[in-house]
Amino acid sequence: MTGQVLLIEDDDALRNSLAQTLELADLAVISASSYVQAKRTIRANFAGIVLSDIRMPHQDGFAVLSAARGADPELPVILLTGHSDVPTAMRAIKEGAYEYLEKPVGTDRLVDVVLRAIEHRDLVLKSRRIERALERSDAAARSFPGSGPVSTALRTALRRVAASDCHIHLHGQKGTGRKEAAFAINTLSAEPRVFLTLNLSYASSDAVQRLRVPEGPADLSLKSVECATPDQIEDVRALIHRCPELRVISSSTLPLADLERLDPIFEGATVVEVRVPSLDERRDDLPEIFENILRLTVRSLDMDMPEIATTTLTEIMTRSWPGSLPELRAFAMTYALGARVQSNGAGQGTLAEQVEAFEKMVLTETLKRTSGKAAEAARILGVPRNTFYDRLSRFGLSARDFREG
Repeated sequence: MTGQVLLIEDDDALRNSLAQTLELADLAVISASSYVQAKRTIRANFAGIVLSDIRMPHQDGFAVLSAARGADPELPVILLTGHSDVPTAMRAIKEGAYEYLEKPVGTDRLVDVVLRAIEHRDLVLKSRRIERALERSDAAARSFPGSGPVSTALRTALRRVAASDCHIHLHGQKGTGRKEAAFAINTLSAEPRVFLTLNLSYASSDAVQRLRVPEGPADLSLKSVECATPDQIEDVRALIHRCPELRVISSSTLPLADLERLDPIFEGATVVEVRVPSLDERRDDLPEIFENILRLTVRSLDMDMPEIATTTLTEIMTRSWPGSLPELRAFAMTYALGARVQSNGAGQGTLAEQVEAFEKMVLTETLKRTSGKAAEAARILGVPRNTFYDRLSRFGLSARDFREG
């Protein structure tokens, strides 16, 4: 088959005739007699197009068009009518119909319009797949994996500030990955830029290290002052105003407002602030983060990727990570080397919390394996579909988020 068509027509004879015409053109047809029958198929990233009659009892073709636009604004909808008039045609165009055809429509005309709509749909879906692949492979995705809302928002913020011309301030708890965030911004910048990365630990620590601040732009590219002292800040402040092409990425455990009260670094320059969240805030993504870190660890050790035990994932999901990324990296190194990680029980959570964490992990992994097919996932887990959806709702999960394409 070269394409897929969701055909909605309440007249049985006409629906069968249209389906036969489309099937003879080597197209796969999903037939429905009403919007109610078809609504489960109308979803984001549906790999096909919609062909619908306008005049139907209860919910008409414009209800179908509205549902399709709500699910996916780029899902082509072709509307058919046996009673054409200018106001209806104008409404169809205004509300975003791909095409408006009057019945009876010639076979060649119908097939031509449907094939053009399918070709358009294929290009849209291909573009989305390429965009997702690029997003998954960029520096933000490599440094901060995870499909949860916190990880997703962080990657979006890093990509946006990388595309800007502003100075950037990164703040977050120790060990959250501020250095990785600065590296991602450097890497994601579309054009070669002059960066100076400042670790402003002096603001919250007595341990300072005096390092020479570069004299000018030629000496600044991808340079880092690991722990800037108050004396150096004066030099940086002057450098910001002397070199418009310079971009400063400052990093601290403190928000920008607190830093500026201690020592105004930017003095009127435009600064965008990005908070790097802790692992506790990205808890939903811990299995994926751990797998990513473990993969990098075994690669550095020239070892094969080991299978991750369910008990290990449960421990990762339920324990506290006060040391954040460094502690998780140490855990991954220990796991890669085959040692049994000892636990003193601190931060494990109650029995109910551990059971819930395990259940959420099982639901997530099953949806990943089935590419978001809820019915198949429910069958594998041996639970009724309604119960399955109730469990997803309880944990804030949606099968749609796991579907490919």
